[in-house]
Amino acid sequence: MKFSDIPGLIEIKKKLIRSAKDGKIAHAQLFMGREGTLNLPLAIAYTTYLHCTNRGEQDACGVCPACSKNLKYIHPDTHFVFPLSNVKGDKDEDRFKAEIMKSWRSFLIEQPFGKPG
Repeated sequence: MKFSDIPGLIEIKKKLIRSAKDGKIAHAQLFMGREGTLNLPLAIAYTTYLHCTNRGEQDACGVCPACSKNLKYIHPDTHFVFPLSNVKGDKDEDRFKAEIMKSWRSFLIEQPFGKPG
């Protein structure tokens, strides 16, 4: 996901880009909003921009190795955190986590702006 994939939010995008250019990136960012809004796509676009090795003035390049990994949601420096209730009860904890991540990546690819049906 790149900034150009997200409609509107021009001022917010400018602030995020300016913070990266100025080297003033907070150690944590919270993108909060209701389900189905642009908070998740915006956070992912910002992550893509931060990791990009060939940043443009207004967006990530979309083709460098870092962007390619981000667009597949497999960049090693991007971590998705969400509660899991059954990890300890599963006999194969690693398999369980891998399945959850596979489902999460599929959701992001299939419905980056929507909520699950």
